[in-house]
Amino acid sequence: MSSKMRRIFLLQGDVYCEPEPAVITTILGSCVSVCLWDPTLKLGGVNHYVLPKSIKGDDNPRYGTSAIDSLRDRMIDLGCRPRQLQAKIFGGAAVLPLGLDATTVGGRNVEVALQRLQEYRIPVVARRTGGQYGRVISFYTDTGEATVRELGPDAPHTKQPEPAR
Repeated sequence: MSSKMRRIFLLQGDVYCEPEPAVITTILGSCVSVCLWDPTLKLGGVNHYVLPKSIKGDDNPRYGTSAIDSLRDRMIDLGCRPRQLQAKIFGGAAVLPLGLDATTVGGRNVEVALQRLQEYRIPVVARRTGGQYGRVISFYTDTGEATVRELGPDAPHTKQPEPAR
């Protein structure tokens, strides 16, 4: 990674997809980030959504369906071909309950990502989801590489994130 590479911290409800190489970092608990990458054009982008779906039909990237649609559309606007795209999914920890059936917001967020990506026929090539604690992810838009550092009481206290599996 070049020391001059742009560094972006992605907040909840944000989508980042630009032609210039960047390292996108975000912190996830029950939230999910989908990272899309085109290996031919060497372009990537990331979203960070809070909830699976809007109950009011909002077209807001705080919701998974809108965030994934927005990221895919931005990748296509940059010249990526939909059939070239690959996805990596991160987050979805079980930190917040949803409803009375013990389903978690994090689990539902992951489920929405998997469903939407399947609808778009975008393969998921890596994933680190679930668990009870958050994660810090960094995604390199020029290589498609992602690193993950687990958070929580048993997580190693290191400044170097672990490679995504």
